[in-house]
Amino acid sequence: MISEAMRQFIENTPLVYVASADAKGHPHVAAGKHLTVSDGTLLVFENWFCPVTLHNIARNAHVAVVVAAPGAKNGYQLIGRVVKPHDDPRLPGENAGPVPLEAPPALTRFVVRVEEIMEFSTGIHFDIPINPGYPLPERLG
Repeated sequence: MISEAMRQFIENTPLVYVASADAKGHPHVAAGKHLTVSDGTLLVFENWFCPVTLHNIARNAHVAVVVAAPGAKNGYQLIGRVVKPHDDPRLPGENAGPVPLEAPPALTRFVVRVEEIMEFSTGIHFDIPINPGYPLPERLG
């Protein structure tokens, strides 16, 4: 569950990063803004313009989101799954190739259900969830 203090931090941070991967596991990181929290467990991305991210999340729902104030040495890493990949009817279906980079997508929204929240830090860190009730990642458990 995303606390009220964390929600305010997330919604007031001007820039966030989303890591996604395609069906073969090739990673991609994109920056965005306009992130809001809904129902304490959902991250809502409005006006997302990166066609590679949109291509990836249509095929692989797993994402990591980093929220850290510009220049800060720490913040939050939120791990989750996309539950609503897009609302742009121009985007391809499951069997289509990637969206052409020269064709800018329309305003697009996607929603991520948060499964784990960890501290994000440039220093020593252990990637242990800080949100009560969520299990340890398999790699640490």
